[in-house]
Amino acid sequence: MLYYRKYKNNNSHSKGYGKWYARAINMETVEIEAIADKMQANCTVKRADILAVLSELGPTIKDMLQESKRVHIPYVGYLKLGISTTGEAEAEKFSARQNVKGVHVIFQAEKRATNGIRLNTLTDGVVVTEVPAREFDKTNADSTTGGSSSDDGETGRP
Repeated sequence: MLYYRKYKNNNSHSKGYGKWYARAINMETVEIEAIADKMQANCTVKRADILAVLSELGPTIKDMLQESKRVHIPYVGYLKLGISTTGEAEAEKFSARQNVKGVHVIFQAEKRATNGIRLNTLTDGVVVTEVPAREFDKTNADSTTGGSSSDDGETGRP
């Protein structure tokens, strides 16, 4: 179940000013050990072996991404690097040192076809519901994620 919390857009410069939206709530952070425990319960591989493989996954993906490779993790999706740059009027004046301002990871969720419809494997079947106040009070206020559902791209964060 995916929980959300309602919030009012108080950004007076936004088209959605004064309207109510929702943000997804993360109730907790799951660490690698919990992932290994769950995986062990679902297969014949032991927890220690799963931890060894998962521990090596991050550094291996980093190496591959930095070799300009796109990484596919079945049932999860694709990772690749992207860059943010400033423009130049002439191609000869463009340089990585001067114009590349940042590097970021792009994640594209895996999609699979069901009855001719391509579905995101990570969100297919999710049930969205408002978090009960007593449950939200147990979580850290920093656990909110996601942006606004407004159509103007503004987050309208209070």
